[in-house]
Amino acid sequence: RKYPHGLDRLMGLAETLHEHGRVTNEVRTMGPVAAPLPVADRLRLPAGTDVLCIERLRRLGGLPLSLDLTYIPLDIGTALLDCDLENTDVFRLLEAVTGRPLGHAEMTLEAVNADAHSAAVLQAPRGAAVLMLERLTHLADGRPVDLEFIRFRGDRITMSGLLHRSL
Repeated sequence: RKYPHGLDRLMGLAETLHEHGRVTNEVRTMGPVAAPLPVADRLRLPAGTDVLCIERLRRLGGLPLSLDLTYIPLDIGTALLDCDLENTDVFRLLEAVTGRPLGHAEMTLEAVNADAHSAAVLQAPRGAAVLMLERLTHLADGRPVDLEFIRFRGDRITMSGLLHRSL
């Protein structure tokens, strides 16, 4: 069974899939790391700046659905260390911690082959096709606050959206 994931609105996974069951999160790693240069650039931080790095395995109906690698500037991310990341979407926590709404996100979706780590965690065959969503989320004022690399099991999710033509 494939679950529908809309691409029309900026929502966390639990918000998106709420009618299909409870999304559970297993926080596999969490802590400060020196931001790799591409991460620092995307978050508009000086090279080598520490960021909060979170790796979570997300399940729906008990089955592995996605492996999320998230980078958050440390001035915001430090407050997340004491938050309930196993039962709450990061988007809701970011809005609560900053006291500001999220505004927009830039995203790229592509099919990639699962590396050994992703395949093992997602319980998928090594080299299996996974959908990789890269998303950079900004606060309403434009500040980038959340860079995510999400690998979805392609056999468990369908991405769809509604596009309007403007000339």
